[in-house]
Parts: sequence; structure tokens; C-alpha cells
Amino acid sequence: MKTSLTETLNFTLKYEGGYSSNRADPGNWTGGRIGSGRLVGTKYGLSAPLVCRDRGLCVSSQQMKTLSEDDYRALAERYFWQPMRCNQLPAGLDALVFDHGFNTGVKTSARLLQTIVQVDTDGVIGPGTVRAIDTVRLTDVGRHCSSVMIQDLQARLECPQTGLLDAQTLSIIEQKNQRIVLICYALSSLQMADYRCKSQFKVFGSGWLERARARLKLALSLADKKCVPLLA
Repeated sequence: MKTSLTETLNFTLKYEGGYSSNRADPGNWTGGRIGSGRLVGTKYGLSAPLVCRDRGLCVSSQQMKTLSEDDYRALAERYFWQPMRCNQLPAGLDALVFDHGFNTGVKTSARLLQTIVQVDTDGVIGPGTVRAIDTVRLTDVGRHCSSVMIQDLQARLECPQTGLLDAQTLSIIEQKNQRIVLICYALSSLQMADYRCKSQFKVFGSGWLERARARLKLALSLADKKCVPLLA
């Protein structure tokens, strides 16, 4: 949702930090691979290939260093928020999809959402994916939730914390209109699993998981505001 944009961008900016020119980071090279092209660095999580794509092939390290927070917001909206149709996603779910997409890639984040809502995992969030958010069976969504996530949801719903998505929990989810909250928990479970599968998890895993937990907290806060998604 558009109303979530500013708060979500602020969250992502907090975790991405400023300028970096680590030679061992593929995103710092204009060619997208270590040693490919020129080493110009990244800033605010905006990779060298992305900035080159937006500004032209002659981006220098000095130009990268001078990117402003306004530049970050414009590029993040153009290349991540809009392609993932975050304006059309319910509040909370938009933040989960955006921040994970900014961190790991648009298609990766989109495929995880598509897995949750039981549509083709083509990595492109289209009208079918958006519609499925309202129609997917809650039992299918719940299959992707870890027991820890379900217990946290049950505590939130003030029902017995069994760690199982039982009939009582499902009934309360329906009664309290918590469908989007369940989807948020399920998506967060998959996002954490995605981090654990990455080759550099041993090095960066604790930071990734801390970010994922904070991301879910933000998503639940936004979902509680119960804003109505835009139609286009």
C-alpha cells in the first residue's frame, strides 16, 4: 500500500547503511561479478549494476558516494516497490515483500509470496498473485508457518499456544479478520528459511535473521492499521 511506503523505506534504509566498496562483494562491481567492470561500490544497498542501469554506464565511485537518501527512495520505489506491486498488497505484507526483495532480489521475494498463496512461482507479482491473497485457503497458508510462528500468532490471538494451526485457531483467525496476519507469519517463515539456505549464512546469518524478525514486527504493526489496498 502507498501509505506503507515511507515507513517501509525508512526501515530498509536503517539496515542497509551507507557507502561500501568491499572488493569481495559482487554488488560493488559494475558488472555484477567480482572483478567484472569497475569497482564503484554500493550505497544504501543500491548496487553498482542497478545505479549504472539507472544513471548510465559511466557511474564512478565518487558519484556512488554522493547518492542522497532521496536518490535511495526514488530508486527503491522504481526498481523494487513498483515491480513487486507493493501498492496493491495489503498493509504489512507490502513491507515483508519489499524489504526481502530489496535484500535478496525481486524475483526471490515474489516467488516466496507466490508459494504462500498457491500460484505459479514465476517471480512476477501480477493480478493473479494479488487476487490469490484473498482466496488461498488458510490451511494451505498455515503449512508454511513454523511452530514458533504459530505459537506467536496464537499468543497474539489470545488462544491456546499449541504451535499447531488447529480448528480453534483457524476459527479465531476468521472471526478476528486476521488472514493477512497469518500470511505475514507464513511469509516470514519462508524468508527466514531462504536466508538459512544461503552460502554466506554462517557469516551473515545472525544479522539476516535479526532483520527478518524486525521486518515481521513492522509488518504486524502496519497490518494492525487495517488500511484498504489501492486498486491500481
